[in-house]
Amino acid sequence: MDTFLEQSEEQIDETGTWLSIGDLMAGLLMVFALFLIVTLARLYEYQEQSKSNRIVIIEEIQKGLDEAGIKSKVDLQTGSLALTEGLNFSENSYAINDASKLFLKKLIPIYSQAIFLNDGTSEEVLHLVIEGHADAGEGKGKAMSLSLSRAEVVTTYIEKMTFPYKGRFIDKVLPAARGNLDADPKLSSYKNRKVVFRFEFKSRDLTEMMGK
Repeated sequence: MDTFLEQSEEQIDETGTWLSIGDLMAGLLMVFALFLIVTLARLYEYQEQSKSNRIVIIEEIQKGLDEAGIKSKVDLQTGSLALTEGLNFSENSYAINDASKLFLKKLIPIYSQAIFLNDGTSEEVLHLVIEGHADAGEGKGKAMSLSLSRAEVVTTYIEKMTFPYKGRFIDKVLPAARGNLDADPKLSSYKNRKVVFRFEFKSRDLTEMMGK
């Protein structure tokens, strides 16, 4: 009889133990599911806010360009600015001419005011990439360094200008070069010898989002 009772108690204890572990696992699974739902909700919220900030920046730039009479086309996805005037160079040269200087005096305040419109738009822009280009037959093997020199001479001139939020703006500027990799055979050589402005927008990872 005692042996039977001992065996019954062992079975109850064993069953009770497994029930406790099962309850624990179910609880952990529920917590994980709730964590995942909250994370996905925050991800969606950040994506929507990020998208909204980018649209605001690009629309402000396009509005400013239109008001200034600058002919251009802004890519609504990347913020790349395709200019039809203003920042082109002579063959094998990175000297910036007077017309380009006047153009920059109109262009840069528009960009600066759009980026620093509010805290959200400012944080959205990681870098303003000033990207130099060359035409297909230019540079004799040095098209990349030539295009970088074009980006740098534009950057140097901007640093000498006076405009709103200058210090913060300069901190975001990143000179870069594409050489003749993007030379368009449909365009004249002169139009391929250019500098392009484009945004490098901030990306947000899950660690950053969960920390807020």
